[in-house]
Amino acid sequence: MGGSPTNAAAPIAGQTLPPWQPGMLDIHHIHTGRGDALLFVLPDGTSLLNDAAGRRVEQAPFSFPTRPDASRAPGEWIARYVRRALPAGARGLDYALLSHFHGDHIGVVDSSSPASGHGGDYRLAGITEVAEHVPIARLIDRAWPDYRAPGVPDNPTMANYQRFIRWQGQQRGLVVERFEPGRNDQIVLRHQPAAWPQFELRNLYADGRLWNPADERVTDLLPAAARDGSQPGIDENQRSIAFRLRYGRFDYFSGGDLSSPHAQLRAEAPAWLDVETPVARASGPVDVLKANHHGSWDANSPGFLAALQPRAIVVTARADGHPAVNTYLRMRSTQLWPGPRDIFITHLSAATATTTYGVADAAAGGGHILVRVAPGGGSYRIVVLDDSDEAMRVKAVAGPYPAR
Repeated sequence: MGGSPTNAAAPIAGQTLPPWQPGMLDIHHIHTGRGDALLFVLPDGTSLLNDAAGRRVEQAPFSFPTRPDASRAPGEWIARYVRRALPAGARGLDYALLSHFHGDHIGVVDSSSPASGHGGDYRLAGITEVAEHVPIARLIDRAWPDYRAPGVPDNPTMANYQRFIRWQGQQRGLVVERFEPGRNDQIVLRHQPAAWPQFELRNLYADGRLWNPADERVTDLLPAAARDGSQPGIDENQRSIAFRLRYGRFDYFSGGDLSSPHAQLRAEAPAWLDVETPVARASGPVDVLKANHHGSWDANSPGFLAALQPRAIVVTARADGHPAVNTYLRMRSTQLWPGPRDIFITHLSAATATTTYGVADAAAGGGHILVRVAPGGGSYRIVVLDDSDEAMRVKAVAGPYPAR
């Protein structure tokens, strides 16, 4: 199978996005103004939600306007988007994958968070609010079942999350798993896997453990003292889950908030402080990269970008400085890797437009960003969707690009 989407599925600027069709791979970068939420609709209709940001009220500098508007919490907006984008007849999400335990990826429980209306003893924000509206069959994170392990945050949001998964498991049959680096059978096509044998999702890294493609072994990237928190240098971002999705010739990388701030702030830093580069080398080159850590100053290092060599980069912005000027210049540098590249940004604030020199040349600066891969994985388009309402109107289309 291969080729381009049928004419019925080809998106056109100014029109409503045509729905997903069997054989396509859709990757939606949903913009609520509050952080990451990525929806994958796989070739057989299997669905995966990667993160679900959500906090109704934010403080500067993390104060982008809620999109489409502030009448609903971000978690509910995500759920409504998921419902629109899932295949017709889908009963819910097959998978939810949480890259790490920061609020701009799982939601933040605060005084504005309502109680669950289903009878659970938990409150709604981010992933818990998504599940209030869209059933989730299987949830994967980096720590289950030991949320008292070193490095796992201890705060009201995490306590709420644990009540959520306990109640959902007992009352709704939710299956919870720990993400296991090295596996390519943890997230799979669940409906018609035999029809699309060219699909694979490879677990690369989580919580300091990295898969090595050369010998198929999983090893500790971090020293024991860094993993258990007794040695500074590693925080929740550096523990983020990373994976590579492959469909035919098409490859995509997502790594949550992987970053290496301490490696960039020392004259002589130990190699283990740079977690990005070895993870990227384990992945190998990709067509599309979801930028690490929203394009912040401390992420998407030279070694990381040189190893991935993306043709397109999606920056899921949530604050002024996303992307940062140094990071954006690295993304544009043909000294790191040759060839053209296009950069798509979910929201370009006035402050970022002023201080991130050259960012006006980005391919897009506002909206949901959809990567739509043709059946078989031979080519893909990148579609910018209007995020001011729920009409799924196409603002712009880039491509088709040939996959690697």
